[in-house]
Amino acid sequence: MKIIKRLTDADIIGTNELSNAKPRRTARAVLKNNNNLYALLYSGDYDFYSFPGGGIDENESILSALKREIVEETGCTCDFIEELGIVEENRAYCDYTQISYYFVVTTESEKFNPSFTELEKQHSTTVAWHTLDEIIKLLTQPVYDTPQKKFLQARDTAALNEYLKQINN
Repeated sequence: MKIIKRLTDADIIGTNELSNAKPRRTARAVLKNNNNLYALLYSGDYDFYSFPGGGIDENESILSALKREIVEETGCTCDFIEELGIVEENRAYCDYTQISYYFVVTTESEKFNPSFTELEKQHSTTVAWHTLDEIIKLLTQPVYDTPQKKFLQARDTAALNEYLKQINN
C-alpha cells in the first residue's frame, strides 16, 4: 500500500523532534453506502468528526481489523474494499507514533446499529451519514487549538484528499 502522507510535529506544531515509540497500527475507512452518503464518527465531548476505524489487535490482519472496526462503529458490513493508502504519524510532543491503513469501503447494509465501546459512549460518540460536500466541510473547515486534534484532522484530511484525487480521475 502506498504512503499518502507522513505527518510530524514539524507539520503540526513547528518543532523538529521525532518520536521513537513503537507504532500503533490502525485500519480506517472512507465508508460509503448505496445512497452515496459517507459515514463520519462524531465525538460530542470533543466536538470532532473523523472517519471510522481503530486499532489493529496483535495477530489480527489489517483487513480483519477494518471489518471489525466498521461493524463496531457503524453496524455496517464491508461489502467492497479498495486500498486507499497509509498515513504515518510521528508525534514527538507526546512520544507517540501511528500507522493508519486507509481503505475505501462500500457497504450495502441498510440497518446501522453500532456497538460503541464504553469509552466511546462516555465521549458521546455517534455515527451519521453525510454527502461528500458535507464531509469535506466537517473534516477540513474546523480550526483546532490542540496538537492532538490537529494531527487527527491532518490524518483524515490526507486520506480524504487522496480519495478525492481517485474519484476525480
